[in-house]
Amino acid sequence: MPGELPAYTDAHIKAALLAAGASGTIYSLVMPESEAALAAIVDDRDGHFDMYREPWSQKQDDMHVAYFDKWTQWSRPVVDFPADLFPFRYPTAGASEGIFKIMAEYLATSRRDGRDPSIHIFDGEYEGFPAYAASLGMAVVRHDRQDWRTVASAMPEGAMFWISQPSAIDGMVWSDFPDFIDRMAAECPGVPVIPDLTYVGSVARAFAIDLHAPNIPAFVISHSKPFGGYYHRVGGVFSRTELPSLFGNKWFKNLQSLAWATWMMAHHGVFDLPRKYRAVQEEAARRVGSALGVPTLAPADVMLLGIAPADDGQGDLVKQVFRGNREERVVRLCLTPAMTCLIDPGMAPLTGPSLLDSWANDGGAPA
Repeated sequence: MPGELPAYTDAHIKAALLAAGASGTIYSLVMPESEAALAAIVDDRDGHFDMYREPWSQKQDDMHVAYFDKWTQWSRPVVDFPADLFPFRYPTAGASEGIFKIMAEYLATSRRDGRDPSIHIFDGEYEGFPAYAASLGMAVVRHDRQDWRTVASAMPEGAMFWISQPSAIDGMVWSDFPDFIDRMAAECPGVPVIPDLTYVGSVARAFAIDLHAPNIPAFVISHSKPFGGYYHRVGGVFSRTELPSLFGNKWFKNLQSLAWATWMMAHHGVFDLPRKYRAVQEEAARRVGSALGVPTLAPADVMLLGIAPADDGQGDLVKQVFRGNREERVVRLCLTPAMTCLIDPGMAPLTGPSLLDSWANDGGAPA
């Protein structure tokens, strides 16, 4: 069922993975930089309090504009899009709210126009896509990503396609993304494609995302993954057209979270943090792979993740975190618990001591 939780959310499986310093669920990596940004905002007492005062003056109405302007500038080394064609920009509670509201808008429009709505994704994609679609009563159709050429040429009229780039399937920049978008635009121009750019800012190597295709009516962004901001709930939607379901977000927004994300972008470039912590990611992948009997576990493009080729001979625990199909099937693990202990064990007082003890027993405690 689309709304079912993955097997790795089971308490026993979670505990076993955590004992190795990993997780099946992707958790944010709260870094010293994440906390320093929040401290800087809160310590600016006059500015911090002032942004909440005199709401009747409507000064807060446009406080999200600086956030979107900064994101456009910050992401420019990676994301190429015609900013003037995406004039509608809505602050959201992470990417999740934007995903849900866009789907709800699509459902309402489809029903009004007498079309049968369906959400299409690649198998192994972000769990929120099918969960939100199912909660709205829409059909969810999963496709094998290796068949992307066929998929892009045979989408049903009235469908909507959701895709993450970098990909949630394996934490890698999907090299066929531009060709998939172009083929969809040529073969199925009436099918909107909505990119989820949640992992932009989490990749150390240079890459590019081109969003000029006319079949991209909107895209979503978030700072949960690149900046360790899951509980700040800050993200947004860029749209070519007005989205009534998000109209109220002009007022209903988290000012502190927007200020925090803007501060982070002003002080850390789109490649800075993943490059700074690349060695930590590599070491975490080595330790987790050793603990789970997956010696081939290596850093994914996304700094929070480790991946390895999937093998039917791997243990039952590891099989719970398989993603993708056929030749693309991988072991995908979140390295956040191990990375946190390697960066600063004091930032994980509840779970860090037992992980450090296990490393010490293996003769490999961090320096």
